Amino acid sequence: MAAAKYAVDSGLTNLAIIQVNNDFGVNMEREFADAFQKLGGTITSVTSYNESQPSYDAEVTAAMAGDPQALYLISYPVDGATIARTWISQGGPQKFLLNDGMNSSDFIEAVGAQYLNDAYGTSSGTTETDSTKYFNDNFAAFSEGIEPSAPAADRSYDAGAIVGLAIAKAGKAEPDAIRDAIRQVTDPAGEPIHAGPEEFRRALALIAEGKPIRYERVIGPVIFDQYGDISGPFRLWRIQDGQVTTTGEMTADQVAAIGAGSN
Repeated sequence: MAAAKYAVDSGLTNLAIIQVNNDFGVNMEREFADAFQKLGGTITSVTSYNESQPSYDAEVTAAMAGDPQALYLISYPVDGATIARTWISQGGPQKFLLNDGMNSSDFIEAVGAQYLNDAYGTSSGTTETDSTKYFNDNFAAFSEGIEPSAPAADRSYDAGAIVGLAIAKAGKAEPDAIRDAIRQVTDPAGEPIHAGPEEFRRALALIAEGKPIRYERVIGPVIFDQYGDISGPFRLWRIQDGQVTTTGEMTADQVAAIGAGSN
């Protein structure tokens, strides 16, 4: 939803979509398409692809039908770079909307920075917390060299922290028990817990005392709804001169308003 609003606000109102053919790609396309069309955008085509193909010529040719203004590429850095290069070589407009995993220096280098000056994207998380600071300062060291800006690194850390705390709360590593305990360790009324060993030890002590806790994520405040889906803030970015620069943010309330059909 945030991507749809950012696309329209950035003047990308007529675009083709190429998506990776898995649950991630299908769900992202479906959610985006609904919000984008509600906001007045036009989708000229939707083309899926399978990962690690030797060529994406056919997919790009199909996506270019209908004379789109831009390409929304839902992919990963390696395949995404090949698709973007193919798009450019076939004469596609050098305007892109990208999912958060494409916020990658490897992707930019493989495609060529000169072709990506009109590339836009969104990433979850804008509100800095103590968890954000800890993660940014320490992740490269304890991950043995992975940068905190690596695709999905922040959300993966948060997911692991939440599951670990939920197992401690449930007292067992069983799927149903973990599911039920997740809301108890992200309780809005609970004691705030941030990332890092000292904070996690404090969380375990509070759990042992039967007290509610609220893990405050690296990506900022995120709320689980009654279906287990999450909503949260988004960072808006674009690529310019080979660098990813933040252009703004979208709050959880703004994202919810888009979902409700308001712009």
